[in-house]
This record gives sequence, structure tokens and C-alpha cells, in this order.
Amino acid sequence: MKVLSGTGDDTTIRASLRVYGYFKDDVRALEKVLDHAMVKKIGPQLKEARNGTVRFLSEQGTWYSFIKLGEAKKLTQESFRSFGAHAAKEADAVSARDVAILMPATPGVTVDRAVGALVQGAVLGIYNYNELKTSDRDGPRDGFGGNDDSLWVYCPGGARVPQGLIDRARLIAEATNEARRLADAPSNMMTPSIFTDTVSARARKEGLKVRVLEKTVLERMGWGAFLGVARGSHEPPKVLVLEYSGAKGPGKYAIVGKGITFDSGGISIKPSSGMEDMKFDMAGAAAVAMTTILAARLGMPVNIVGIMPLTENMPGGRAQKPGDVVRTLSGKTVEIISTDAEGRMILADALAYAVSTYTPEAVIDLATLTGACVVALGSEASGIMGTDDGLVGALIDAGEDSGDRLWRLPLWDEYKDLLKSDVADIKNAGSRWAGTIQGGIFLKEFVHDATWAHIDIAGTAYLDKPKPYFRKGATGAGVRLLTEFFEGLRR
Repeated sequence: MKVLSGTGDDTTIRASLRVYGYFKDDVRALEKVLDHAMVKKIGPQLKEARNGTVRFLSEQGTWYSFIKLGEAKKLTQESFRSFGAHAAKEADAVSARDVAILMPATPGVTVDRAVGALVQGAVLGIYNYNELKTSDRDGPRDGFGGNDDSLWVYCPGGARVPQGLIDRARLIAEATNEARRLADAPSNMMTPSIFTDTVSARARKEGLKVRVLEKTVLERMGWGAFLGVARGSHEPPKVLVLEYSGAKGPGKYAIVGKGITFDSGGISIKPSSGMEDMKFDMAGAAAVAMTTILAARLGMPVNIVGIMPLTENMPGGRAQKPGDVVRTLSGKTVEIISTDAEGRMILADALAYAVSTYTPEAVIDLATLTGACVVALGSEASGIMGTDDGLVGALIDAGEDSGDRLWRLPLWDEYKDLLKSDVADIKNAGSRWAGTIQGGIFLKEFVHDATWAHIDIAGTAYLDKPKPYFRKGATGAGVRLLTEFFEGLRR
């Protein structure tokens, strides 16, 4: 889909669908930009519309949609993301191929931010993972958002937003959708090997340095925690490393993504109900992959290494068992209490590798780590913990701007007692209390003195029911967040 900055006033618009946003508490502001005949026709409907949308077909054959945005004084970037997604759905509803969105005034939000959010919402809103549905392929047309479709954005008063800003927003949303597609794929179609091949091809296309650590290399290096998880699966484990160099100098940021391409729980097997959703347990790796690739597409002046440990967690005959002890890459020993606490195990080695190999300015990991985080925060925010207030604060700010919101949890030393082991340096799971914090406390043991943040995306990585600009399924959580964070480094 082409997304373009419109020029001129609304008399110059040639589109099969024109979408207007208006405020619940200021309908007159919209009426001022419409001609008298149209106001007379739809004015009463705008005031009485309960579902927030009024749509009609003009005598000239142009569709008009009027979308209520709520109260002007409560307007946020999130309002415009929802507006963009709603506009895309309106295009689908009337089979439009070219759409003009006419922005209202943006009190409390800069025009640049509002337009960027709207474009992202529209692109995120058109995503649909339907390529495996054979019946859909024979339909008369695809939904709005195809390569030949156009979306024009017109700002109040004829102002023109730079095309570069629109392109940036589109690229961010498209990369988020690519992460969603990686996570939405069935686990038999997104094994560690398939993920590695798919992402490596995209990364090389953008000029990134690609390295793949295979099982024999990992054994020699001593990735005992990661390989312990991989023992139960016939699928070969991989560690994918992408490097993007966009800035001069040695300073580098490491981002690490959990890549369990299917999580049965291992010997500590999960209940069968809902186990199909465990294909999403590699959403952290998908976000890290697409964030690193997106940095190259945007030409961001930052150096990033993306590290993705990839394996299945299966209860095979060689699978590790509760009570086993493994030696990690860092040299520390871990007692396995639950084989279903596998994400922290593969991250333990990946974080140690990131810190010892790259000595990064900061390291950030993303993981669908704990069900406790879903209980605590639902799908509205990811949990964040870290060793540095500046890093955590910057990520929280980036979350507010990007819509990938975060909520901080503590890493107090008192929680360490929950993971004391009688036979090893630490155990991988404790009691049921403070489950999300236990995950953070465990990972902290493997980052040494590095500036580090852990983001638990268990509740935000995928949805069991749709939201305004997300369908049911993967959300690409982390891509918009990390991109906003990295771009914020130069401000």
C-alpha cells in the first residue's frame, strides 16, 4: 500500500473514499469544512451516531465516512492509531482502493506525531494472516492494503507533512507486521531452522552481518542452559546473531529475544487447553529480528547486535528433567525445578554471550517469560525490570510514545531468596509468589555489571481478542518500542 502526503484543500481530492475525523464535543469544527448541503444531510446523524461512524455514498459515487474520535481534550497518539485502523476498515467495507483521510485539528498532540500514529494504525490495521486459508485465495478481491492501493493523508488547513515522516511511520508498522507474521506462523512452519533462514535472508538484503551458531559450536562454547532446553526436540537448535552498524565508533547496544518456537513445557508439560498458542513463544526473537532489520531500513545512527536463541521445548526421551543441574555459559550452575521455566534458561546463556562478546552500552531482552505477568498487567502493558534507572526510564518513555507501554516492577535483593538452591548456584523456579520478578531476578545473575533491562511481553505479544488496530493473534510487541528508544538516543 502506498501512503502519501496529500496537498491542497479538500476540493482537490480524488478518492473513492474520503474519511473525516471529528470530535464528540466539537461537531461544529467538522461542519465548518463541509459544504452546506452535506452538513444539512448528515449533521443530525453526526450528533446522534452511537457507534462513532456515519457513512454515505454521494450522488457522484464517492463514499464518505465520518469517524468520531472522542473528546478533543482527551486526544492522544493512541486516538490517531485507532483512527487510522478504523479508516482502513471503512475502506474494506466499501471496497475502496484509494482513500483520503482528512485529519482534524490535533489539540495536545503535534501534527507530526498525530500523522505518524495514524499511518501506523492504518498499516497495522490492514494486517491479516490468511495465506493458509485456501478458500480466501479464490475470492474476488483482497482487502484494502494491497500494492496497488493508496492512502492519502491531508492535514488541517492544507498543511503538508513531509513524506519522509509518513514513510518512517509506514516502515515501522510494516516491520511490526513482519514480526507478527513470523509469530503467527504455525510452529511446524516456523522451526528454528526456518526462522533462521527467513530472517537471515531479510537481514542480508539490508546489508546486515549475519552469524548462525550451530549446535556443535554451542557445545564447544559451553551453552549448557540453552542446550539443556533443546535436548528434548528433534529440531536442531540455532542462535542467530544480526549486526547493524549505523554509527561510527565501537559503542553497541545488544537486544536479545527469546526464541522458543514451540513450548510444550517439556517434562513439566503444560495443559493441553491453549497449548496451540505456544507457537507465540518466539515473539521476542521476532521483535528483535525485525527491530534490527528496521534499523537498517531507517538508516538509524546506532550500532545494534540482535541475538536470538532458537529452539523448541519438547518432552522427548533425551529431555532434561526436574532435579537436573546444568552448567551455563557464564559458569554458574542451575538446578532445574521446572522444565517449563525454559525461557530464562536460554536467555541466561544468550545474555552472558551478549555481555562477554560485545561489551554493549546496554543490553535489553524481550521475552514471553511468565504467565504471572499476564495476570498482573493483562494485555495493556509489558513488565519491565532493570539495573539502571536511566535505561528503564528511557524505555518507559519510548513505550508511552510508541503505544508499546511498559510498567516497572522491582528487582530488590530480598527476592533472591526465592531462587536459592540446595545443590546449585541458583534454581530456575521458586514458589508461586512474585513470578514475574523471579524471572527478572534469575536473569540478573547472568548480566554481570552490565546496564540491562528485561521486558516481559507475555501479555502483550499476542491477543485472544482483537483491539482497534490489532486482530486476534500476534502484535509484534517490542518493535515500535525499541525503534522509538533507539531513535530517542539522538534527541
